[in-house]
Amino acid sequence: MVNLSASADTITCPNVADKLPDIPAQAQAEVDRNLKLLQTQIDEANKRLITSAGEGGPNFVQNAILGPLADKRTATINRIATAIGRVADRPTGLDGLATCKLGNGGSATAPATQDPEASEPPTSPPSDNATTPPATGGNKITCPDVAGKLPDIPAQAQAEVDRNLKLLQTQIDEANKRLITSAGEGGPNFVQNAILGPLADKRTATINRIATAIGRVADRPTGLDGLATCKLGNGGSAATSKPSASASSTAASGPTADDFVDIQSVDPVQQQHRTASSGTFVSRCGTPQEGHANSDNVITAPGVAKGGRQQNDYVGNVSTDAFSTNESLAASDTTCRIRADRSTYFWPVLRVGGADGNAVRPSLVQLQFRGNAMSKVTAAPQFLRLITGDAQAVSGGGPSDTASDAPSDTAGDVPTDLPTDTASHMASDTASAAPSDAPGDAANARPTWSCTGFANRLTDKYPLCPSGSKLMRVFDMPSCWDGQNLDSADHRTHVVFPDENGACPADTQAVPQLRVTLVYDDVSNTQPDGTNVPFMVDSAPSEGNSPNTDHAGAIEVMSKQLMNNVVRCINSGRRC
Repeated sequence: MVNLSASADTITCPNVADKLPDIPAQAQAEVDRNLKLLQTQIDEANKRLITSAGEGGPNFVQNAILGPLADKRTATINRIATAIGRVADRPTGLDGLATCKLGNGGSATAPATQDPEASEPPTSPPSDNATTPPATGGNKITCPDVAGKLPDIPAQAQAEVDRNLKLLQTQIDEANKRLITSAGEGGPNFVQNAILGPLADKRTATINRIATAIGRVADRPTGLDGLATCKLGNGGSAATSKPSASASSTAASGPTADDFVDIQSVDPVQQQHRTASSGTFVSRCGTPQEGHANSDNVITAPGVAKGGRQQNDYVGNVSTDAFSTNESLAASDTTCRIRADRSTYFWPVLRVGGADGNAVRPSLVQLQFRGNAMSKVTAAPQFLRLITGDAQAVSGGGPSDTASDAPSDTAGDVPTDLPTDTASHMASDTASAAPSDAPGDAANARPTWSCTGFANRLTDKYPLCPSGSKLMRVFDMPSCWDGQNLDSADHRTHVVFPDENGACPADTQAVPQLRVTLVYDDVSNTQPDGTNVPFMVDSAPSEGNSPNTDHAGAIEVMSKQLMNNVVRCINSGRRC
């Protein structure tokens, strides 16, 4: 811990490591990483305790330090439990370890977290958009109505939905009370960082529980994510459309004309031939027009609402969110024509009209599984996690307490082939080659951008396509599996890319390589002018919507029979 003077208070937290069961070897690295992160969070909180001495009123430490620390610890402890739960029984009883206190006689001990399950359901569903006004004529916090946006609630889910609607109102009331008692505390960002941000996190979790309760017995409601964010009404200046990633985050500047390139000026690259296993298999799963979208990332931030820090589109598994488990994914419905493919495939949306502009969905999605240049492929295991690209290529990994696409493989792992094998419903030019070099500023960032008619040219900049050509994104997933793990601490080392010759590294085996290709009909090719640009990829505030942050993920949830069919098609040279 940080060394404080003998007379000063320090923040003390319950020990988590001592409360864990025996940790399976497959989970040890991820558990160790998050235990270290817990200590880092305590150290940072104690530093802030020193630097903020004298700030705010009597509730400042609780609102600005202990409260956010508890939120961070809750997410980190959940990641520890999830890591163990993937390979053994998920540990229980850890929730109470998140709350810390001001030691050495301090009076700002954090209150115990309220258990939402302890509340009695009301006799009828309350509306959650009413707010408790401050005692004075000042501002009050207002939130979007959730009850009015819900579908008909099945009788089996009514009690749980009512209980959580009541909890939403309690959260608003508590936030408004805090707004009154903390008047005059902190700096210009105090309300956002200490009240609105934590409120949005609580509402996200509660709204997710409502959707889950309904989804157990009927169609899970969609489009509720945007209802979590509240604002300071009555002319207040702290209204927000997106909570900041952290109190100290500084948004990177957005894309400019320098981030764009004429696709016709990008050099084409020679295609690498796959002779050892030259077949392909295409799973047709539609497009994300069905509306399955959220800002979660179940791979890099399991159990953390909005852990992806940008909005993602999905095809395939219809239930995927931050709280998905292997069991829930296997039991879910799918958009794929072959019902035995319940895999989840996701990527960040494109936006037009600025960083908060409208999301544009692809008009065509191809999910193609391909072979290896040097060997036959073997079956990939069910629930294998795959990540390509780097969501934090600009910031270099982001805050230490935020789950991220942490780098582990090197720029030399960038695949050098994008063959011309395509499904009959795709344009015949789909992605035939890739650049031979990686972007220079981030080892895990990958060139994903192209245009139809120029698919032998990939770039790490936003492409400007000529008339008649459409914007295209191509995501190649790693395909050399370590033969043991479904995931790894950095989400990369358990499955890596082939080398420049197409061979898998020693001690790995080639599995079918997933390529996700997206084509967009409704994206303008207007020449950018300064910061007035035609489109951009959604990203965390720290990444400035850079094209280098483009990325995608997948969890393979195919039946064994279907995966064996994929392998047979690829190894026999067929197109299926």
